[in-house]
Amino acid sequence: MSGESLSETYLQISPNILESFPKFRPPVDLYVFDMDTAQTKKYHKAEERLSKDRQAEVAGFAAESLLFLLREDYRIYASHLSKKLGLILTEDDFTPQEVAQIFFIAFRDRVEDFFGNPTEGPFKAMAKDVSILAEYVWADPGRVEYLTATIHKEYSLTTHSVNTMFVGLALFTLVTAGKFRQADLVDVALGLLLHDVGMIQVPRFVLDRAGYLVQRDRTSIENHVEAGESMMMRLRIQSQIILDCMRQHHERLDGSGYPNRRFKKDISLIGKVCAVADSFCAMVCERPFREPKDIPKAVVTLAKDTAKYEPVLTKLLAVLMIQGGKLRTEMTVVE
Repeated sequence: MSGESLSETYLQISPNILESFPKFRPPVDLYVFDMDTAQTKKYHKAEERLSKDRQAEVAGFAAESLLFLLREDYRIYASHLSKKLGLILTEDDFTPQEVAQIFFIAFRDRVEDFFGNPTEGPFKAMAKDVSILAEYVWADPGRVEYLTATIHKEYSLTTHSVNTMFVGLALFTLVTAGKFRQADLVDVALGLLLHDVGMIQVPRFVLDRAGYLVQRDRTSIENHVEAGESMMMRLRIQSQIILDCMRQHHERLDGSGYPNRRFKKDISLIGKVCAVADSFCAMVCERPFREPKDIPKAVVTLAKDTAKYEPVLTKLLAVLMIQGGKLRTEMTVVE
């Protein structure tokens, strides 16, 4: 089997990757490359118990770069690797699409943990993974395009939060033409990820209600901004970028947004980015009371609403989600 066809069919399991698997019951079928016959053969079936002797053999195969899994099984594998995201920075056998999927799984789980228990421990675990994502994007900002390709249309607050982070991060890297600090990238990702955290205090029946909302329910939803900010204060989060995402993602350029009816000049760049990303991701997701918009229709809807959304950002959104081209660093920076 040629090296090219081997890499197309199989994914190499390094010693570090092997350590991310359950020790006795690997979650995927294991394959070993036979040097004598130049063939890859199944060595162990997924979920079956490995004896200590075979564990040692498997470790030896991994050390000699002879251990593989089927590339089509990477989604199973991704759920395990998502718990050790640091390996993404040291392994180079993944495609960008596979890495993006691993990041989605990791942040879906981290956000779910934090929303269920918004305390310091889950926050630190989530922030650690965000730092890994920031380092990954910092090394090559073009990678954000693969992140935006992973957005999911099945709605939940968790999924919406991860979708918004991926889309907003891409918009931020584009609109700043790559001129940002790595530390700022961490705060941007965290702010986008947590922009709607206050929604965990809004009753589910209110969020899923179709049609006109009574004033009490509308107030309950609008109060999620203040609720999210209060959570950040309890966690002693003082980053202006993170707080601006929470405070400003429902503000609009014409002053029609909430909670402070800010106009364009009073909305920060990250506030404008989060507003576009949040609205777009809400439009393309399924909800109990409406069908999702197609991605092109959602982009066009936002682009036409120049009174509310920054036109430079909606044009960049079109580049990302419709044209699918390379990142364009010549776009005008939003002031």
